Amino acid sequence: YFIPIASPDEFVKLYEKVVENFTVDNGDVIFMLLTKFDIPQWLNTCKPPLSHRIRLMESIHLALTVCGLEPDEDILMPFNIFCKHWTSILQYQFPDHYSDFLRLLMQSSAEQLLSPDCWKAVLKVLCCSPSLNKQSIRKTDSMVNVVPQMTTARALLSSEQVTETIEWLSDFFHKLRLAKSDFRSFGLLSKWHPYMTELKDFFQYLVKSLIDSEVANLVQEPVGSSRILAALKSLHKVITELFKPWILVLDQDDASNQRYYPWLESDTSVATGMVHLFSKCIFVLHKSFKEKLLPGHRGALWLHLMHYCDSCTVAKMPEFILYTYHTEYSKLPWKDMHPDQALMEEFFRIERGSPKSCFLFLGSVLCEVNWVSILCDAWNSNPYLETRNMTVCLLFMMIFLAKEEELLSKPGSPLINLLGQASSLTWQLVDLVSYQHVMGYFSNHYPPSVILAKESSSDLIVKLLKVSAGFGASSDSNVCADITPKCQLYIHQVVQFLTALEQNGKITFEVLEEELSKLLDDIAIFNPPDVDILKRHLALSGLFMEVLMMMNNATVTTAESLRGSLRKWIDSRVHGLLVMPLLTAACQSLASVQHMAETVEACITAYFKDESVMSQNSGWSPLLASLQVPELTMEEFLQECLSLGSYLTLYVYVLQCLNADQTLNNEMRILMVISKWLEQVHPSSSSGEAKLFLWWHKALQLSLIQMEQNDSIITEVVLRALLSIQSRQSHLGEERLTSGILGAIGLGKKSPLSARFRVVARSMSTFLLVQIPGENQVRLKPGTELHLSQKAQQAVSALEAMMSNRQYVEYQEQLSQACQFIKYSGHCLHDGNTLLALLINSLYPDVHYLNIIR
Repeated sequence: YFIPIASPDEFVKLYEKVVENFTVDNGDVIFMLLTKFDIPQWLNTCKPPLSHRIRLMESIHLALTVCGLEPDEDILMPFNIFCKHWTSILQYQFPDHYSDFLRLLMQSSAEQLLSPDCWKAVLKVLCCSPSLNKQSIRKTDSMVNVVPQMTTARALLSSEQVTETIEWLSDFFHKLRLAKSDFRSFGLLSKWHPYMTELKDFFQYLVKSLIDSEVANLVQEPVGSSRILAALKSLHKVITELFKPWILVLDQDDASNQRYYPWLESDTSVATGMVHLFSKCIFVLHKSFKEKLLPGHRGALWLHLMHYCDSCTVAKMPEFILYTYHTEYSKLPWKDMHPDQALMEEFFRIERGSPKSCFLFLGSVLCEVNWVSILCDAWNSNPYLETRNMTVCLLFMMIFLAKEEELLSKPGSPLINLLGQASSLTWQLVDLVSYQHVMGYFSNHYPPSVILAKESSSDLIVKLLKVSAGFGASSDSNVCADITPKCQLYIHQVVQFLTALEQNGKITFEVLEEELSKLLDDIAIFNPPDVDILKRHLALSGLFMEVLMMMNNATVTTAESLRGSLRKWIDSRVHGLLVMPLLTAACQSLASVQHMAETVEACITAYFKDESVMSQNSGWSPLLASLQVPELTMEEFLQECLSLGSYLTLYVYVLQCLNADQTLNNEMRILMVISKWLEQVHPSSSSGEAKLFLWWHKALQLSLIQMEQNDSIITEVVLRALLSIQSRQSHLGEERLTSGILGAIGLGKKSPLSARFRVVARSMSTFLLVQIPGENQVRLKPGTELHLSQKAQQAVSALEAMMSNRQYVEYQEQLSQACQFIKYSGHCLHDGNTLLALLINSLYPDVHYLNIIR
């Protein structure tokens, strides 16, 4: 009988003899001999010294290497006994042999000398073969489900031994990776792929044990303490170092700066499993420390992403490696991460010089973050500087990403979701210089058509720029002083894009008019933060100027179309003091005097649609302050106003001239100007006929002032002007036009002016004839009786005859009053404007711009 334990001192030597004679051909004999070696009994009974045990362990290891990577079927029985003997030594007085055991296991595996079953046996002894579901986690799966699967049974390794093991493995594999040219060039995976399942189980056990041990030591620590932060940072570094030789780029430790990539494309499937495990380890670290950190602390996800930015985003990184990173890392719960300025700066660095896929991955991750929570401090009256900077960074990030179709088209796109939250965020912290840079990027990287695109993403990005400028901002105390110039930048850019589309024929008139109206609506409801009235006026005027530039840059046909749209918008959307900034903007920005004249007139008309203007006694004063007649093209502008019927504009100009120079000479000049204008105007409809009453009123007022000088020459000039005005009034009061050959014989076209206007015109014309009997005669004082000239008598008779004319049947009362007023000898030329007021009060009660003469 062969009983090796009967000779304890020879036990190891006998075992070595068996191993020496072990070959594939004598497996049965070796198996029979091995069954005689009772290793546990020898260990427990004989208690051999450490040196003997080590000799035996190395001998068994030699036998296992003889069995090789895939033991032949004929030697499986001795192989299994060798494995059992080997692990028995490992278990005896653990951890006496653990370090040597680990060294032999790793060194032989590196040469593929051991079977993966050796690994299985070792992990079973160490109690670190987890019941982890080997099924890979889908993109839609939650990482939360992974945590329970990583729990382990009671293991042999203490927390200190776990730490030492991880450090030793990190160092071993790092050196191994750099030791041979094959490992440097091709990575470890191609050589280690037979053992990857067991190696990953071992790594997983070690990392989970390390984290659990550290968390247990921190139970009494207050949330967010410096010790917790230090422990988290240390753990992340240890975990990263463990995986670094396998899945990360390594640099040669010399002056060559040679970079070694972690795997070949053919090994991607194996590498994916390792990256997947690394990602899960980061998740477990995050989960374990999540409740121990305060909001804003740099957690595991932040550390991981910063490490990614630092080590995985070099310019020439192979795309197949990046794809693996991005696929696995994207499964992490990024919504829990709290980014800071350092991370955002990494994002901008990557945007400038890293592979596009890195930019897209990092952008997608940052879109998942809960930005509403991160920027909640922005609503405070005095937010932190960090909050201000992060708000700016977020705006830049969204503008950078919103042009990327790959991110926009993803199912449940985080970017689309984030853009949709734009109105929930507060943007008043974005300073002017930053917004300028944002708009510069938008101008250079987006097509003009983005402002018209129907896709939700394009609409959302334009809305983002709009709301971040300040449109729609609440009127609370947090509104920044930069809001007006930011809104001006936004409008300038939109106008620039619209102009480019128009010039290239890529936009219809209808759409362009609609966009013009939208911009004007935005300005109309914009509330500048300034309290001072003048500053508010200038702020709004500046915004309107940007919009009106569209008409200057458009083709002639388009400009005419826009002119009509602008006029309609003014008529329907604004009135009162709201129109003043637009009036000033039209004067300062419109290149066409025709467009300027028409727009200004529309503004003045809209101003008087608001009854509150009169109740507030503001009257014409805001108009005098807002109208700015262009000096270089003044005569052309005035002439255009006459042609277009912009009589209110000319009246404001008259008032400005009179206010600017309150001398008799200037007043005489203005009287002559009005007289000349009245000779030139030919109202083509009844819509603006009442505007002429203002001119008549001012002309009579100025005439009376001049005649008070008792200068015969001046009086003669003034009377000629008044008679000229009277003649024009008489012509305007005719039922038919008197111009042309047919007009001369009483067969002219029917007057386009209303019957009530003709009542006023004929009445005023008759009054002037009665008060000015001759060219050098004038009634400046009331008398006992009137001495009517033949012409005056005819005019009075004609006026009286109008009362029996069916055209004027509804104005009989006004005609009767006018006749009585004119024939009353107690009235003189000074009462002319009283008659005018009497008539317009009755005939034009709702025309507010006439209130100045009522």
